[in-house]
Amino acid sequence: MTHAPDTGIFGQPVTRREDARLVTGAGRYVDDVVLPGMLHMALVRSDHGHARILSVDTTVAAAADGVVAVLTGADFAALGWGDLPCESMVPAITRGQWIRTPFPALPMDRVRVIGDPVALVIAETRRQAQSAAELVDCAYEPLPLVATLEAALAEGAPQLYPDAPGNLCFDATIGDAAKVADAFAGAAHVVSLTTRQHRIAHAALEPRGSIGIHDARDQRWHLITSTQNPHSVRRLLAENVLQVPAHQVRVSAQDVGGGFGLKGRLYPEDVLVLWAARHTGRPVKWVASRSEAFLSDFQGRDQIGSGRMAFDAEGHILALEALTQHNLGCRLGPATGVSPFLSARMLAGPYAMPAAHVRVQGVFSNTRTTTSYRGAGRPEATYFLERMLDKAAAQIGLDPVEIRRRNLIAATDMPYKTALLDTYDCGDFAGVLDTALKLADWDGFAARRAASAAQGRLRGRGLSFFVEVSAISNERMAVQFDPTGHATIIAGTFSHGQGHHTVYTQMVHGWLGVPYDQIGFVEGDTDQVPYGGGTYASRSLTVGGSALRQACDAILAKATPIAAWLMEVAPETLSFADGMFTATGSNTALSLTEVAKASYRTMGFPAHLGVGLEAVGTYTATPQNYPNGCHIVEVEIDPDLGTVHLARYAAADDVGVVANPMLLEGQLHGSAAQGIGAALMEQVVYDAEGQLLTAAFTEYAMPRAHHMPPIVSALHLTPTRTNPLGVKGGAEVGTIAAPPAIVQAIEHALGPQAAGTLTMPVTPAQILRALTPAPRQEEETP
Repeated sequence: MTHAPDTGIFGQPVTRREDARLVTGAGRYVDDVVLPGMLHMALVRSDHGHARILSVDTTVAAAADGVVAVLTGADFAALGWGDLPCESMVPAITRGQWIRTPFPALPMDRVRVIGDPVALVIAETRRQAQSAAELVDCAYEPLPLVATLEAALAEGAPQLYPDAPGNLCFDATIGDAAKVADAFAGAAHVVSLTTRQHRIAHAALEPRGSIGIHDARDQRWHLITSTQNPHSVRRLLAENVLQVPAHQVRVSAQDVGGGFGLKGRLYPEDVLVLWAARHTGRPVKWVASRSEAFLSDFQGRDQIGSGRMAFDAEGHILALEALTQHNLGCRLGPATGVSPFLSARMLAGPYAMPAAHVRVQGVFSNTRTTTSYRGAGRPEATYFLERMLDKAAAQIGLDPVEIRRRNLIAATDMPYKTALLDTYDCGDFAGVLDTALKLADWDGFAARRAASAAQGRLRGRGLSFFVEVSAISNERMAVQFDPTGHATIIAGTFSHGQGHHTVYTQMVHGWLGVPYDQIGFVEGDTDQVPYGGGTYASRSLTVGGSALRQACDAILAKATPIAAWLMEVAPETLSFADGMFTATGSNTALSLTEVAKASYRTMGFPAHLGVGLEAVGTYTATPQNYPNGCHIVEVEIDPDLGTVHLARYAAADDVGVVANPMLLEGQLHGSAAQGIGAALMEQVVYDAEGQLLTAAFTEYAMPRAHHMPPIVSALHLTPTRTNPLGVKGGAEVGTIAAPPAIVQAIEHALGPQAAGTLTMPVTPAQILRALTPAPRQEEETP
């Protein structure tokens, strides 16, 4: 197929088309939608972390003002609807050996985490529904529970499921254990390490919300929801829960205020608003309060990584042996398996590691279900690897830069098959490192450290190198011209802040020459978009953009014979550039816009040319691609207060090809903010009784503007050949790279006495403890 030429504004820092609408208050989120006769739903949630439900008395609540209905788990069970499924257990790793868990949208007999729903109230107003929910009287029989990963793994711990001894959902391995054992037997140095990835809340700016609509006449369901992936939600609803054909279910999303993996799949509340709508015959809305979001949202991270690494006498890696244990929460959600298995895959990092063996365990606990959180497994793997490399450098006696340089995979060795499951197609890791060192002024650090010391502050630096994997699954994109000659992009991906309207328009304008302001954009509605994979895992530009390229190429293939007929020339004499068809040896030209208009002629148009001008492009991410980068952070610490100031942040990244530098820079800053929050302040905490101690922003700390450092960035690009655009993912770089760089910079500032003592989030209290000498043990008097 002939490719459309690359012209126009692709690759330029074009400002976002979406922003004027959003910043002037014209955005339309779930809570902005008001429908005739709409009711409101409030949920009664358990205040126990694990208990049997003995009774749910709805009598008083049902008689409250404005209440239309009060429904319980027993009512829901009578529907015969299916559970929320888990579809993320990788067969190549688990080999089918994992414990399935029931996940009804409304439990009938047992709650397994604080905040589990036990009843729902439907009322005329939100306030009436919330007030009546407080009148529902629930009786429970408390059960033993485990509220942390460590508690769940402890000897003799209470068991959440009888068929999951030791609270293990799965216990799988990848790699070559025998080869690893041989490597350790001949190692000159062995370095051991345990790291802890704490639990994090996604804390999207817009809390989750859903509106359920049921058309009794046509037996169709319509869910309006804040989601990253409308088509996946429709499929899961139709196939697993409602058990109806997909064409009976419509899922639509309009503006979505952040997702980060939180809104990637189906939630119980999505099911319950549809049930409420059918039960009442009226639309029903539910929108989480912030505290309810902390209780009910799926959460991220929560992993213990432990292992050892073998080195030769010169500091070259010989082998890695690791165990990663992941807190899955109380039940398996649709995407709960993503992070554990991606973390295991990516433990090779950018390093030439001859042998590796990774054991990965999934663990049940009485905490909220975990799911993908921006980076999904790659931050966990990078944190463990980079902490290991810094510890090895100190133990062997090498500089942190030198130990990495000695072990980076060479560009000449690409493609490179790792000791685990991936094959990196390309990358110049040494070049990325050099770019980062120059950008950070690595050699000027001593002078800056002396200047900090003169002001009574401690200064340290840390670096983090990463490789991630992006571009998952397949995608369908369409370009459709209308009879006026205007084009519309019908996108299977879904933008929740990424700027798809802007970047896809840049592409179509560049490839087809259609005027930028004459390109429309449709996404997020399963009735308007036949199929889509949504947006997650840095897939939209790679997979969606590649499918869009195919669609544009198909447009030209269809338009060329139409143009030839209109111009009365042979198709093979035509060429196309800048939106115009021209014939060889002729000054005659015809725009694609005019060709599109002509394709809708009602009289005199040849039948074999069809009607209209539209095309579909598809693309499957096989193989995937591997963005990489090196981030370097410098911190200043006030030794009296223990506070950390991020003084400098340098980021060198390889994203293959850049479609819009301005959007890419925004992704860097946003992902770095989340990495900074994880490193220094954000943490979900459950107490030993399963109570959530961080259920509001007064307890769950978030980074603010003054926490953000000045970020300087540069690109060291190696275009990939795994897709027609040459692009790699670029949306998760800071979330992956920032935490280990920040923690290692803090350790460097504090000195050797802090090595290995810090855990994320690194709070001022931790720093002050590290700076306080341990009390001397007095000798006993004889």
